[in-house]
Amino acid sequence: MRAGHLSWRSLIALLVSVVAASGLRAQGGGPTSARAVRVSRPPVIDGRDTDDAWLLTPPLRDFRQFDPGEDIDPAFRTEARVVYDDRYLYVVVRAFDPHPDSIVRLLSRRDVKTSSDQLKIVIDAFHDRRTGVEMSINPAGVKRDYSIYGDVTEDPTWDGVWDAVASVDSLGWVAEFRVPFSQLRYKDQDVHEFGFGIWRDIARLNERDSWPVYRRSIIGFMSQLGTLSGISGIAKPRRLEVLPYAVAKSDSYSATGGPAMRSRLSGGIDVKAGLTPNITMDATINPDFGQVEADPAMLNLSAFEIRLDERRPFFQEGAGLYRCSGPCEGLFYARRIGRTPQLRSGNDPAFTPILGAAKLTGQFANGLSIGLVDAITERVVGGAGTTIEPQTNYFVARAVQEWNGGRAQLGTQITNVRRSLDAITAPVLRSDATTVVLQGYINIGDAWRLLAYTANGQVSGSASSIALTQTSSVHYFQRPDGDTRYDPTLTSLSGMAYSAQLTKLKGWWRSNTNLRRADGGLELNDFGFVNTVNDEQITQRLDFLQVTPTRWLRAASSYVSMDAHWTTGGLPTARVAQAHGSVTFRNSWQAAARGGPALTQSPETGIRFDLIGDPRPDWVPRAAIRLGRSDEGRSWYRGGDLSTDVRVSSRYSAGITTSFDHVVNDQQWAANFGAMGSDTTHYTFARLEQNIMTITGRANLTVTPTLSFQLYAQPFVSTGHFSDWRELAHPRAPLYADRFRPFSGPSAILKDFNVKQFNSNIVIRWEYRPASALFVVWQQGRAQSNMNLGDFNAPRDVRDLFSTHPDNTLVVKLSWWFNP
Repeated sequence: MRAGHLSWRSLIALLVSVVAASGLRAQGGGPTSARAVRVSRPPVIDGRDTDDAWLLTPPLRDFRQFDPGEDIDPAFRTEARVVYDDRYLYVVVRAFDPHPDSIVRLLSRRDVKTSSDQLKIVIDAFHDRRTGVEMSINPAGVKRDYSIYGDVTEDPTWDGVWDAVASVDSLGWVAEFRVPFSQLRYKDQDVHEFGFGIWRDIARLNERDSWPVYRRSIIGFMSQLGTLSGISGIAKPRRLEVLPYAVAKSDSYSATGGPAMRSRLSGGIDVKAGLTPNITMDATINPDFGQVEADPAMLNLSAFEIRLDERRPFFQEGAGLYRCSGPCEGLFYARRIGRTPQLRSGNDPAFTPILGAAKLTGQFANGLSIGLVDAITERVVGGAGTTIEPQTNYFVARAVQEWNGGRAQLGTQITNVRRSLDAITAPVLRSDATTVVLQGYINIGDAWRLLAYTANGQVSGSASSIALTQTSSVHYFQRPDGDTRYDPTLTSLSGMAYSAQLTKLKGWWRSNTNLRRADGGLELNDFGFVNTVNDEQITQRLDFLQVTPTRWLRAASSYVSMDAHWTTGGLPTARVAQAHGSVTFRNSWQAAARGGPALTQSPETGIRFDLIGDPRPDWVPRAAIRLGRSDEGRSWYRGGDLSTDVRVSSRYSAGITTSFDHVVNDQQWAANFGAMGSDTTHYTFARLEQNIMTITGRANLTVTPTLSFQLYAQPFVSTGHFSDWRELAHPRAPLYADRFRPFSGPSAILKDFNVKQFNSNIVIRWEYRPASALFVVWQQGRAQSNMNLGDFNAPRDVRDLFSTHPDNTLVVKLSWWFNP
C-alpha cells in the first residue's frame, strides 16, 4: 500500500474499529441486581417503613446521582426494600433528608408533574428491556404513572390500578407502593426475573438519583434497569377489567334562525381482558372523549394539512407497538379515526362519531409481539342532508420479532381503510387504501444502530377521486415540469418508499444519518400522515452533550444538521442547514408553489432564542424571540412569546402564554387560472402581511390528589392583507425579481381576512374510587371572521370576538371501574 493512500479494505477495517471502540460498555455504577422476598404477612400501606416485612428484608442502598452529575455520590442517602405475596409486589423507599421541613410537596391532579420531591419505581415485568411501567408519588400523595415502549418512550395515558402512600417524618420521607400483579405483563413460568429501577427527585437541589445508575449519555431507559429476582409461584397473568360509563351532554349553538339547544344522554363501555397469559384485548363501544382538552386554534394558509397530537386515551394507550421506530414515523396516524368530516362546511358536525373499536395485543417470551386494531366510524350527515363523511372501517395489523434483548428487530405492518361511499361521496373520496410496511433495525456494538424500512401504498376509487388525489398538494401531478404525468382515467394509485438510518446511541457526541426515497404515486394519508412524496432525501445530524456540571453550567447540548432534498427526477428542491444550542446554568435557568412549475427559492435564514427560568420557585418566567428573512429580504418574520407559571399555594397554580408574530410572505400562492397543464395557465402569487396573536391561559386547583379543577382558555386572532398580485414569468431565474411579472384578475380572489376564535374548557375530575371517575366538563367556543378584514387591532379584535354568541357544551361523564 502506498503511503498516503488507503485501500477500501483498510477503510472498512478503520470504520469497524471506530464503531467497536465507541461501543465499549460504560463501567461502574455499583450493583445492578436485587432480590424480592416472599412474605406471608404483607405490609400495611400507610407510608411507614416499620412493618415486620420491611424490617426483615435486606435494603438496596447503592443509589447514584445521574442529574446534574452522572454516576456520582448523591447528596442524601436512599434505601429501598422489595417483598411480594401471591397477588402483589410491595416496594418501600426511605428517602433520608437532614431537613424534612424543606421537602417540597405540591398538590396537583393525578399524572401532572410539579417541581416536587418524588419517588418512582420502574418495572419491566416481561424483562424484554424494551417495555414496562413506571409509578411515582410525591410527598403530598400525588400519583403519576406511565407505560413505556421502545425502551425510551413514555405513554402518559396508561392509568394503572395500584396503591401508594407517602409520609414525611423526622428522618426525611417514605413512600410505600402496592402493585397488583394483574397490572403487569409477565411470562407464563414458575420463576421470574423483572427489570427494576428506582428514581428519586430532590426538588430544592434539582437533583435526580437512581438505582441502578442511569446514564443520560446513553439513549436507553428500560435497557438500563437492574434485575429483580426471587419471584416465584405467582398467579398466571390473566385479568378482566370493565369500565362502563354514562354521558349527559347539552349544547347551545348558533343556528340559522338564532341560538338553538340540544341535549342527549348516551353511554358506553370499555373492556380490558386477558384472553391468554400473553394476549390482551381492549374494546370500546360508543366511546366519548369529552374530557380531553380541545385542540389549539390555528389558521392554515399552507397547502398542507397540520398534524395534531393524539389526546384520546383509548388510541394513545399501547400505541407504541404501532409506531415504527426511526425513519418510518407517520405511517400510522390514529387521528384519522374519528376525523373531521372531509366534506364538512359551515356549521356541520366537527367530528365523526366512533361506533366501536377493539385492540388485540400479544407479547411472547420468544420476543414476538403482535397487535390488531379495528374501528368503525358512523356515517355523518351535514346540514344539507347529504353525507359529509361515509361510514368507514379502519384496520391495522402489526407483528414485531425482537432478538438479543431488543438489540435487533424485524417487523411488519398492514393498514387498510374501507369507506362505504354513496353518490355524493364517491366522486371525491377514495374507497379503499392499503399500506404494507416492512421495517427493522440491528445494533452494531453497544453504540450504533442501523434502521431501515420499505413501504408500499395503494389507493383506489372512482376516476374523479383519483384525479383529485393526483392534483392534491401532496402530489401535484399537473405540474408542467413534473416527474409523473397527470392521468384523469386512473382508478388507482400506488408507490413505494424506502429509508435507511444509522444512529449513534451513546457518548458525548451522537450522530444520525438518514437516507429516504418516496415515489410520486405514494399516497399514505388515509391512515397515515406523510406529506412528502416524490422525494429523495439525505440528512446528517451531529449532537454534542455535556453531562458533567462545570463552574458555570449545569448542562449543555447542541447540534448541527444538514438536510438536502431532490425530486425522484433529480431536481433539487431544498437544502437546509440548522444549528442549535442549549445551556442550563447552575441556577437552573435555561437558554435555547401549488401545482405550478418548480419555483426557485432564494436562501432563507432564521434564528430563535429561548430563556427559561428555574422551575423550582413559585414564579417561573419564560421568553422566546424568533426572526428570519428570505426572498432576498422581501419576506421576513418577527415574533416572540412571553409566559409565566405561578404557584399561589401548594394547591393552586396558573400560567399564561402570550404569542405574537408579524409575518410578511412575498410569494403567498393566490390562485391558478387557465386550463390545467396548458401553456396558457397563470400561476399567481401575492404579498401577504399577516399578524397572529394567541393568548393561552391555564389554571389548576387541586383540593385533594383525587379531586381537581382545571381551566383552559385560548383566544386567537389572525389578520392578513394582500397586495402586489403577480404571476410566474421565469420560475427558475437566479434573481428573485425576474421570476414574476404583474397580474390582474378578479379582485375577489385576494380577499383580506380577520379570523378570530376562542376555545375553552373547564374540567372537574373526581376519582371517587380507584380508576373510577366523575367528570364535569364545560366547553365554550366562539368564532368571527366578517369584521375589520385585513386590519389588526388586538384590544378591538378580542372585544369583537367576545361579542359573538358562544357555542356552549356541558358534559357530565361517570365511569365505574371493576375487576370481576
